[in-house]
Amino acid sequence: MDSYLGLAQSKVKPRSLVDGFSNRTATIKKRPPRPTGYPTTASRPISTSSIVIDSAAQFRYLQEEHLALLERYKKLEESYTALQGEYAKVKSDNERLQGAYEELQESYNSVTAKNFNAGKLLVYLKLKRRTDKETLEKRNIIKNEACFNTYLQDVVMLEQHPRIPRVVHECIAVLEANDKFMRSPGLYRVSGDHNAIQNLRYDINANNYKRLRKQKSPHEVCGILKLFLRELKDPLISLETCAKYLPDVIQMKTNTRLKIKQLIGSLDEVRQNTLKVLMKHLRSVAAIEENEVDSFSLGLLFSSLIFNETLADVCPVKFQKLTAVPRECIIAMMEDYDAIFE
Repeated sequence: MDSYLGLAQSKVKPRSLVDGFSNRTATIKKRPPRPTGYPTTASRPISTSSIVIDSAAQFRYLQEEHLALLERYKKLEESYTALQGEYAKVKSDNERLQGAYEELQESYNSVTAKNFNAGKLLVYLKLKRRTDKETLEKRNIIKNEACFNTYLQDVVMLEQHPRIPRVVHECIAVLEANDKFMRSPGLYRVSGDHNAIQNLRYDINANNYKRLRKQKSPHEVCGILKLFLRELKDPLISLETCAKYLPDVIQMKTNTRLKIKQLIGSLDEVRQNTLKVLMKHLRSVAAIEENEVDSFSLGLLFSSLIFNETLADVCPVKFQKLTAVPRECIIAMMEDYDAIFE
């Protein structure tokens, strides 16, 4: 307190005497406003012991919260039970599908392509419109088989010399390795079992010759060889090529060997090798009397296979003209094998 004024001064000292009287309130540090309900000096002071806690209301609140949690727990428990049931169902379905998958896998590994039926597949798919075969082949939907009903250059060849179709080598090897087969009556003339030949066809297309080598009858083996030659899309010798060198039977009576050698020389290496191996085999077959097959019958049979003639819708005179030259050509190849091929 200042002695000459007799007044209480602020801690903030004014800059001048005038400021001390004129702006005295500005120099006083203001207190913060009191909160509402704050007890005044006139009222009774409040102590901590005067605060009352409503325990009944708090208990009711906790009780409501407990009931809400119980309801939530029941809902979660019901959801968990439902999920457990769905899980058990899914697990059962999974085990069933797994068993079916393993069964299908075993069936797929055990069966061959013979069980595939394109007709049944088309019926299953309920295809109302059928596209022609040529269009499907152009779209690469229908592909040529690996061995049958295809072109000669696409057939699997023998790895060793000479370079010929493997199916021809295998069939000849099976027949010539069994003397009983070679002496079987009606060899190449008796038809084999159709189902057995079709099964062999599927195996050979898959490059599997185990079943062919285990055949107990020669007629199915002969049927496979004939089927292969018959279904070639490009025959070993075409009729057009034959007509260039041997236009008719009369021309065959002069210089027959020379003309046939010229005909064979015009072919590619695979066809030449195949004809050489095939004629050598047929000559061996014709030389055995027990099989009751001669060179004429073999020439008539194999002329339609090697030259792949179209024998349908022809008159008898044209038929005789078409088959005479190929037949005599095959007979000459067998009988004069050494002079023509060696």
